[in-house]
Amino acid sequence: MKKIFIAISLICGTAPILFLNSCDRVKEAVEDISVPVPFPITMDFTTEIPFATVSTTSFLKYPEITMDIDTDAKIKEKYPKLSIDNLKKATVTALKIDLLSSTLTNDLTAIGGARMYLRAPGLEDKLVAEIYNNTSPSTLVFTTKSDVDIAPYLKSKKNSLILEVQGKKLALDKFNIKITPTFKIEVGL
Repeated sequence: MKKIFIAISLICGTAPILFLNSCDRVKEAVEDISVPVPFPITMDFTTEIPFATVSTTSFLKYPEITMDIDTDAKIKEKYPKLSIDNLKKATVTALKIDLLSSTLTNDLTAIGGARMYLRAPGLEDKLVAEIYNNTSPSTLVFTTKSDVDIAPYLKSKKNSLILEVQGKKLALDKFNIKITPTFKIEVGL
């Protein structure tokens, strides 16, 4: 009888400790749960930019191009029970610019290289893509910095792109362009 009483006492005494300890593990595991497949957000929008280049080795910064992505709405479209608060990581996986038209018939061969930055209030501009040695007259296909986490930039509804261009030849024009960025979004609990 004494042995049974001791065994019951040990079980009752250690069970709460084991339970509380495993609750912490469960909580940690839940915090690290992510939706198994990151999903893309692809946008395209057109804008008109004044365009001027000279042959140079430096880059000329253009006025910011407003995107104002509502990432919260995009997440809710895919996963209605999640929100922007569940955004764990975001990266740019693709970026291209298509020339739709130009006022004075110049084309994108005037661009030797370009850099694209992401901007959001209170954050430093973040380099997300670049292209060098462009030869295409109609499309700039950027190499993205897929290791750069841009989640803080997409948590703001006020975000924009900043284009810097390295000229290859003298050109002065007004371009109507279509910008197509694709973002990879990872959300979790």
